[in-house]
Amino acid sequence: MRVHLTRRLGVIFNYGALPLLVLKSVVRSFTAWMLFCGRLVACSSGASEGPASSTNGAGGMGSPGSAGAAGSHGGSVVSIDGAGGAAGGAGAAGTNATAGTVGRTGAGGSSSGCPANAIFCADFEAGMLPGAAVYYPAYQQSMIASYMTVDETVAHGGTRSLKLTPAGNFSQMLGVATDTPTFWIRVYLRQDIATSTVMAHDTFIAATDADGDPNQGAQIRIGEHSCQLEINRASDDKELLSDAVNGASTYTCSGGVTFAPGTWYCLEAAYDGPHSSVRVFVNGAEISALHVSDWGPYAYDIVKFGFENYGGAARTLWYDDVVVAPQQVGCN
Repeated sequence: MRVHLTRRLGVIFNYGALPLLVLKSVVRSFTAWMLFCGRLVACSSGASEGPASSTNGAGGMGSPGSAGAAGSHGGSVVSIDGAGGAAGGAGAAGTNATAGTVGRTGAGGSSSGCPANAIFCADFEAGMLPGAAVYYPAYQQSMIASYMTVDETVAHGGTRSLKLTPAGNFSQMLGVATDTPTFWIRVYLRQDIATSTVMAHDTFIAATDADGDPNQGAQIRIGEHSCQLEINRASDDKELLSDAVNGASTYTCSGGVTFAPGTWYCLEAAYDGPHSSVRVFVNGAEISALHVSDWGPYAYDIVKFGFENYGGAARTLWYDDVVVAPQQVGCN
């Protein structure tokens, strides 16, 4: 009887201890799980850990490209406008992070130097004549391809330029509406003959208050005569040569400003119609002998560039990086 009772009590004891053992095991597992989760939360939030490893950081920002150096100018124009700076490199991407920011393009000089407020700009890189320019004289517009083409073998700033082959034709000009009687024009000009060989008169740039026709209205023209650069007024053929002293020249075909063949020159003119003033610059230097202050007043509305020949020598010319603007653009 005692033996049976003892066995029964042992069974009861064993069955009673089982839930307690299970409970203890569950508590231990739960406690371990909570500690593990606590560490995970702490690691992900960074609350109790040190700074994040650099291998998990974002990529750095690329360095900005450097500005292009401005070209020099002088008697022989080789390059006026610096090329744009190289683009900054991409920032290195961190491990398991987003890529770095790409660097900005350097703010180097552009080949054409076209300001934001320009009236007109043309570098001819599109391979066609600019739509904002009109060929004059109007009666020859159907023949424009005979006298003007875009040349891919000669250029000043890029890879193309405007080529003129006037032969014996009188006038081949592109006119731009200025919408103001006061403005600057800058062209890069190159030709295949020397100014020192040109005895008769011709024109590179002209401003007018008429419709662009070479025989209408006021025509204040800048070109060559007597083997040098000059300025001329069409209405009475009044003229100043670049070798003039106190407005007088000997017309001896010596001295003055001359252009060598196969060389780019930066030719600028400032037209101020209401104040009767015109100023002329070559490669950034003002030609004081060509400064007039009493030709006018004129209400200029068109400026033209190209070639008009009044008996001067035949030649081939090129124009590039043409700008018409309210202010001086300069040659670099």
